Amino acid sequence: MSRLPRRVVMQVVKRSGGATHHVEFTMDDNFAERLRQLRSLVPPLNALNRQRDLVIDKVRVRLPSAVWRLGGEEAAQVDGSCMVIAAEGFFNCGGKDRSTKEKLVTYTFPIARLLELHAERPAGETFFIRDGVFTNDEPADSSAGRWVASLHEKVEARVPDAPSDFDTLQGVPLRTEQGVLPEHRARLN
Repeated sequence: MSRLPRRVVMQVVKRSGGATHHVEFTMDDNFAERLRQLRSLVPPLNALNRQRDLVIDKVRVRLPSAVWRLGGEEAAQVDGSCMVIAAEGFFNCGGKDRSTKEKLVTYTFPIARLLELHAERPAGETFFIRDGVFTNDEPADSSAGRWVASLHEKVEARVPDAPSDFDTLQGVPLRTEQGVLPEHRARLN
């Protein structure tokens, strides 16, 4: 059974702080299969291959469609947006803030657990991962619950430009069966 695409939101750790820094990417069945394939490229570390001169213990892949948000706002430019798959079966996302040159990185999360969640959880559900922990089932008054709520507040705090700005072009009035709806714009004084 094919699963609907879903968003994965992972907390980004920055030295300068910022509780709402995060990266978002879309996961679907193809993405899940690619993660499985990439994980198979990284052999488990054991006594035999530790003795070799060259050991592949990580694979780094580009993640160009990821959206990096710093303080709730979309980051202007992030260089090297990628996902790193480690020998232990974990992954994390990384990049570099072009303006500050600061590294952006998430805590690691188990690939097997992400794939399991994708297969078992409701289709289209957004996954929130904070401090390397799946937080969707955390109580609202926990630190993870407050983090998720703060991400939603940033989105809801935006004043819409039109009655329904997701289905109209900017400045183009919304059409109904009866004609054109009048434009309603919020005025900030």
